[in-house]
Amino acid sequence: SQLDKTFPTNDCAMCILSPKLVEVGRNPNIELITFAELLRLEGEAGAFRATILRRPKRVDPLKCTGCAICHQYCPLEVCSEYNEGLTSRKAIFINYPQAIPSTHVIDRRDAPCTARCPVHLDVREYVGAIAAGEHARSLEIIREKLPFPGIIGRICPHPCEEECLRGTKVDEPLSICALKRFVADWEVRHGKGRSQKSLTPQHQETVAVVGGGPAGLTCAHDLTRLGYGVTIFEALPSLGGMLRVGIPDYRLPRDVLDRELQAVLDLGVEVRTDTRVGEDFPFADLLGKLGYKAVFLGMGAHQGMTLGVPGEDAEGVYPGVDFLRDLNLGHKAEVHAKVAIIGGGNVAIDAARCALRMGAEQATILYRRTRREMPASAEEIAAALEEGVDIRFLTAPTRVVVENGRVTGLELIRMRLGEADASGRRRPIPAEGTEFTVPVDLLIPAIGQEVVVPFDPAEEEIGVTPRGTIQVDPLTGATTLPGVYAGGDAQTGPGIAIEAVAGGQRAALSIHRYLRGMDLAAGREEADRFVVEDVPVGIPYEGRQRSSSLPAAERTRTFQEVEAGFTEKEAIAEAQRCLNCRQCLGCGICLEVCEPEAIDYSQQDAIMELEVGSVILAPGFDEYDPREKGEYGYGRYANVVTSIEFERMLSATGPFNSTVMRPSDGDIPQKIAFIQCVGSRDHEHDYCSSVCCMYAT
Repeated sequence: SQLDKTFPTNDCAMCILSPKLVEVGRNPNIELITFAELLRLEGEAGAFRATILRRPKRVDPLKCTGCAICHQYCPLEVCSEYNEGLTSRKAIFINYPQAIPSTHVIDRRDAPCTARCPVHLDVREYVGAIAAGEHARSLEIIREKLPFPGIIGRICPHPCEEECLRGTKVDEPLSICALKRFVADWEVRHGKGRSQKSLTPQHQETVAVVGGGPAGLTCAHDLTRLGYGVTIFEALPSLGGMLRVGIPDYRLPRDVLDRELQAVLDLGVEVRTDTRVGEDFPFADLLGKLGYKAVFLGMGAHQGMTLGVPGEDAEGVYPGVDFLRDLNLGHKAEVHAKVAIIGGGNVAIDAARCALRMGAEQATILYRRTRREMPASAEEIAAALEEGVDIRFLTAPTRVVVENGRVTGLELIRMRLGEADASGRRRPIPAEGTEFTVPVDLLIPAIGQEVVVPFDPAEEEIGVTPRGTIQVDPLTGATTLPGVYAGGDAQTGPGIAIEAVAGGQRAALSIHRYLRGMDLAAGREEADRFVVEDVPVGIPYEGRQRSSSLPAAERTRTFQEVEAGFTEKEAIAEAQRCLNCRQCLGCGICLEVCEPEAIDYSQQDAIMELEVGSVILAPGFDEYDPREKGEYGYGRYANVVTSIEFERMLSATGPFNSTVMRPSDGDIPQKIAFIQCVGSRDHEHDYCSSVCCMYAT
């Protein structure tokens, strides 16, 4: 009953709560499960089943004495959630003096960027190495999981940057992708080119890889390092897949591509180019007369989709993937005055930018939705507009105008957006009676690509999805035929290169386990990653570095690379913007100084199932983020704090030992202004808690 009373400050509450917490902690009938979260609750009253994800503390509570020697030696200062980010704490810590159990925990959460990266690159680690000027070390960290830093650092649409806390909480995201490119280029500029010795196979089994794109190359790279002989079968005359034939030189120079692919070949991978599996010999021969013990399918999606409108088979209609492939293989198409491109992805953008470089007077992209829905990366769209590409939205083709067998125009209809479809984007709907025609000399449809499998699905025991992609186990990459695995676009449909790399990695590990008679799935369950969610307040605004690039007027006269990349000074300055939001570094110092030997880095997430009769829900609340109200300056000015942060200042266990101090300089404030109801009673929100204004004051 005492706990139901209202106390004047938290300090008074803690005087009563502390002994109560000790009672709870020592009660033999009470089990405390901390550092955990409820995933599912099933069943009914009297018979509930609770599924709980228990995070690893990495400190044995039965051995930890709470001596805090580890805390003294830990080199990493991170944001203290308990004090609402007003102070820092160590990566190994006890959350607050009254904590039960009173033993240390190692906080080793992921940075959001690492969690979002398909190959889970340790971004914080390699960026931190750049910030310290240790560029070779940074490259080593990247190559532990990514063989192609110079390639991916140029072409990746960097989904990791969308999750960067610097971008979501402070100002602009870190240039993670450009930093990856910087260390790869730095290696070349300083004559420290990567040399890899050819590896002698350690196992008798050999593996066939169908497709020499990013998925196949990564799979071959990893399997060779695991001790297998690998042969890549590539239909094109050169390796690289879409990296070579789908991306123009101005984004990915050939010397960069060749250099990083050669590093894979140097390991001893055998390559057979101009070889079409399924045409030059039957697919079944790979596991049959050719004697391979496993096969990886990474053919990519090289067939363009058709528009489905009358006249598209006329001369002068050139599918986008064919247009780029022929250009990159040296078979340039004849480009006329007016070029129209249908689509909104990166292929459409690249086709338009290439058309201008090949002499087109006008390159127009026609897209049936708005710019908001365009799947092309924002940087590529902006670059295309700078170069003079015309993009017309909410238009779709209905007929190709043909004269004497050749395209002369395009009939279009205006569109409007309806409800969201399966892709999450609003569905385009034709507006009747709005048809119009535009003159066109060359039409390039770029509305998507399809996978062509190297076998007859009716004859092979390999499942194919309704989309024409290969059916696989999403955890292992295994197809429905034992010994055959797939990844990249062949499995997902057209995607980004870093996802293809992840698919090749996943399959390589599965093939190794398959050939060694091991469980393919053991220990590979992809649980929700435990990520850092907040940053300290008061971080000053600092925009990201921007590398130099060719002037827009010069770009359309050459296929020279547009982006110059960071200088060393720019790269270090950009890397130093990183908020270091991953927690424990894994440096091992606490392991060395802990006399009770309580540190256990090997602990992993664990799933618990509990049978309970009833459930009490007391989860607390989510605080409104005042950064959404930028006019108040929260997050930009250190002395603008929330009422919850102010409450921490008042607490004896808070950041300033119950003294109200200005976070900016530690001085005692003379006047305090309260701004109430922020984020509640305005035109966007109409709720009022009837509590926060009272306790704050």
